[in-house]
Amino acid sequence: MSVQAIIEKLEKIYQLHESLLKLSKEKTEQIKLNEIESFNQILMTERKHVQAIEQLEAKRVEETQAWFQQNAPDVREQTINSLIGQLEDSDEKNKLEKLYGDFIILLADLKQQEKLNHDLTQQSLQFVQLSLEMIQPKYQSDLNYKKPTKSQGQRGNTSAFDSRA
Repeated sequence: MSVQAIIEKLEKIYQLHESLLKLSKEKTEQIKLNEIESFNQILMTERKHVQAIEQLEAKRVEETQAWFQQNAPDVREQTINSLIGQLEDSDEKNKLEKLYGDFIILLADLKQQEKLNHDLTQQSLQFVQLSLEMIQPKYQSDLNYKKPTKSQGQRGNTSAFDSRA
């Protein structure tokens, strides 16, 4: 397996993640505008992207494992980072290092954007819950008539005069 094939898979995965970030930003706008239908369409597109990423990632893992079996079978941790450490060719190594660094930044941005979407969604749900609580009357347990008790100002069955005298 060549390193170039691994780089190509990573570049495709990177492009899909860039597209996911763009979709995530569109989701933010749809949440702000309360556009549920377009929000759902974005979610469907996101799912397709995630499926494509998972397929490409599985192929990338296979290719990385094949490279390690061919070139460095004694290495236990078969990751991109350890692949970078194993490479001697400066051009492929530089491409992988740059792509790896760009990936870290992109994934951090995507994570931050998704956290913003999560927070906005939670706030929307809280607003809806508050609105429902304001619209619906709260039922109290004392809506039915109850016999007044002594503590409500009524005296007992005692008379002002002592009848035993």
